[in-house]
Amino acid sequence: MIDVQSNINFMSYAGGLTLVILFTSLAIFGWLAVRYRNIRSFEFQISVFIIVYIVGEILEDYKIPSLSTSLPYIGSQIHIVSAVFLAIILWLRLYYVRRSGRKMIDKHVPVEEGGD
Repeated sequence: MIDVQSNINFMSYAGGLTLVILFTSLAIFGWLAVRYRNIRSFEFQISVFIIVYIVGEILEDYKIPSLSTSLPYIGSQIHIVSAVFLAIILWLRLYYVRRSGRKMIDKHVPVEEGGD
């Protein structure tokens, strides 16, 4: 038989733990974004993407009363913005690599052949 009271306590504890983990990861990636500062570096761009995604996750999971009445789907919309931002980052990086004439690694060679 499942003890309902302990299950409820675990769920409230898990929700608080998730919030702590989200804010900890937000702090870590915020520090990385400040550390890399150069907007053209891939590390900075990915850190900003992850920060935006985490903010969307926090707003989606933990409804803030003042925001949820005026903007009910703000967390989901921020997730969409972060996905578009990631697509733009990757597309622009591919575009600049191809425009500069650098060779991309796109040749699949089996390990046994050991190609160059």
